[in-house]
Amino acid sequence: MAVITLCNEFGTDGEAVATALTEALGYEVVGDQLLAEIAKELQMSESEANTFRQTASSRLLRFFDRYTCSIVQKVVDGERGCLDDKAYYEKTRELVEKLYDNDNVVILNWGAQCILRGKPGTLHVRLRKDHALKVSLLMKKEGVDRKNAEHQIKVAETDAQSYIRHYFDQDWNDVHLYDLVIDMGQTPVPDAARRICENLTQKTGR
Repeated sequence: MAVITLCNEFGTDGEAVATALTEALGYEVVGDQLLAEIAKELQMSESEANTFRQTASSRLLRFFDRYTCSIVQKVVDGERGCLDDKAYYEKTRELVEKLYDNDNVVILNWGAQCILRGKPGTLHVRLRKDHALKVSLLMKKEGVDRKNAEHQIKVAETDAQSYIRHYFDQDWNDVHLYDLVIDMGQTPVPDAARRICENLTQKTGR
């Protein structure tokens, strides 16, 4: 059994690295598609379920939804779930642990480095990049000014940090959550995948 969790900062080619790992190892990649399964299990739309990943900006929305649900008590039973933090957390943990049980998978984000922390046969990887480099690359790629680029990065990374803090009481940037941290500003995607495979073999013998 071997499972790789990938936590990627904005603009660090997380999906490309995950794809390279599937080609090298034959593992399945699970990333955003987990959202559809969470929404299905909790009987809500994907857009509703996605508010939980935007923890920095959605607390008020979730509060009002819980208040509404407590009043109407889900009059049409079973047709729609409530936006409930506990239910979301428990369902996410359940699905990530099922992926671990099935093994040979790369899990992209979802706090998997926290959920599977200490589990045998896991390698937890963080992909990072210098902030100034992220800004300059985004400006070039999307043709936006520095202020706009800074804003996009701040929103994405604040949500990621808040998500880990809110649901797992951990610091997203804590290096102790990861077995391997790769600077994607200095490392091409194929080299990053190769380093991950080497570390996986060293840690798990697989």
